[in-house]
Amino acid sequence: MIRFRDKRFLAVAIVIAALVIFVLPAFVAFRYTAPEQRGQFLTSPWRGWSFAYAALAVPGNAELKTSGMALRKADWVFKGTVVDPREVQLLFVKRKQPYTFTHHIDGRTLTSTVEPTYRFIWQVEGAVETISDRGDSIVALLDYKSGRMLYDIRDDLTPAELAPEPGDTTTPSPAP
Repeated sequence: MIRFRDKRFLAVAIVIAALVIFVLPAFVAFRYTAPEQRGQFLTSPWRGWSFAYAALAVPGNAELKTSGMALRKADWVFKGTVVDPREVQLLFVKRKQPYTFTHHIDGRTLTSTVEPTYRFIWQVEGAVETISDRGDSIVALLDYKSGRMLYDIRDDLTPAELAPEPGDTTTPSPAP
């Protein structure tokens, strides 16, 4: 016969297990996604299960499986340009739907839309050397599965912003 104390322990264990099962994927998604998305997992913890399913179903041939791979790709793409990629963050987007985001470039507010092939996108943040507001901006979005560039900030920069800043143009005088 089960005693009252055993029933109470069993009830508490069931409640704790239910909370862990319900909330744990939301905390995992919270940990691995970009800061602007984290609140969605706390207010809608069942989205964490979608994240967990998508993470487990990642294709084995995905091009950009880690943040390091994504940052190296961004560094390679922007090498020798005025764009300096500094950080990558994972975005979790709706399945088979375009992703629209708002971002700021030198005081301008722009809205861009991309069409990812998978539910994960790498958001690359960095600076553009030629604009007056040198804070970090979204400089690229990279597709997790294919590795292709979904968004490139250079498409939204003016020709003056694309030109490198003039360096020291004086030439040294020849040695006597």
